[in-house]
Amino acid sequence: MKVCIIGGGHIGTTLACYIKHSDPDKTVSIYTRNPSRFEKTIKCNDIENNETFYSTMDIISNDPSVAIKGADVIFIALPHFAIEKTFKDICDYVLDDTLIGVLPGGGGCELFFYNYFKPTNILFGFQRVPFIARLVEYGKETNLSSWKPYSVVGTLHKKDIDRVCSVINDCGLKTKKADNYLSVALTPTNPILHTSRIYELFGDYNRDHKFDKHTTFYVGWSEKASKTLFAMDLELQNLLHNIKEVDTTAIRPLSEHYESNTVEQLINKINSIPSFQAILAPMKKVDGEENSYVVDTSSRMFTEDFPWGLLIMYSYCLMFNTQAPTMKKVLSWYSDFMGYEWFVDGKLCGKDLDKTGIPQNYGIDTKEKLIDLYSK
Repeated sequence: MKVCIIGGGHIGTTLACYIKHSDPDKTVSIYTRNPSRFEKTIKCNDIENNETFYSTMDIISNDPSVAIKGADVIFIALPHFAIEKTFKDICDYVLDDTLIGVLPGGGGCELFFYNYFKPTNILFGFQRVPFIARLVEYGKETNLSSWKPYSVVGTLHKKDIDRVCSVINDCGLKTKKADNYLSVALTPTNPILHTSRIYELFGDYNRDHKFDKHTTFYVGWSEKASKTLFAMDLELQNLLHNIKEVDTTAIRPLSEHYESNTVEQLINKINSIPSFQAILAPMKKVDGEENSYVVDTSSRMFTEDFPWGLLIMYSYCLMFNTQAPTMKKVLSWYSDFMGYEWFVDGKLCGKDLDKTGIPQNYGIDTKEKLIDLYSK
């Protein structure tokens, strides 16, 4: 079996190493913009199992005709805003029956998948990434931790789920089947988790504000972020309740995921997760100024989690007549903070929405069209 990993970041590099380590007989390629920065053999440290292994990649290339060609399964680990361009770049080199997966699988990729691929190709997505991964040195060494017991996986066509999970399991990853792709698309991961904390940290400031320290992102999580998260999580659950035509039982609330029913419990939980301890907030140092930092709006927490995450959820709320005032408040703050026109007189109809992942941009502008998409 030939496996191609698209993306040389934390998850992509680690996943490639793990799959090759699990089965050295597999051909594993990495498709990345920066092949020259990679070592052929990559070191992976499994932190919790106190194990280090080395995986030698078969192909590392920025040429899709080399990295993609002949792949039986492709895993895409890229920012969601980069997915459509990637589909366009690789489509000419994909086999007619190749499985193409996105992890995590939100960001609206299912809305445009068949604009680029054949009906015989299969789209699948993960609700969440299967582990925590952090690069030690780009292209050379990575850390692996916090394995999930299984990954919930959904396919755009229900008939494909057995085949997809069989292939993923053969790559060494444990899976649980979701009934449909909506169970992936609306999973409340980073689009609610990250945006709640971003709103807490920066909601009272403008983009030019200078902070005197580079704060941690999760450590220091407090009441405002918890209340925002709980409110948006509830709004999402209200939306799922209103989508009666599609089974959404695989989408669990974040309160359940983090085993927290109160603000105090959530504060304690987020602050105590070991893999969260060293993660810093999206900030950057001001050149030439000591102890001076500004918001880094180039971070994926800004470029992905709002326009390709929370905004998509809110657009679904609009289609299904579900009130989501907290989502709207956070999104309105973000669009003003970034200088985007998303809302006009309180309505989601601004000129900058064409640069986001909302389904309306792909001709899916009614709940009937959405239900049809997820019911195949």
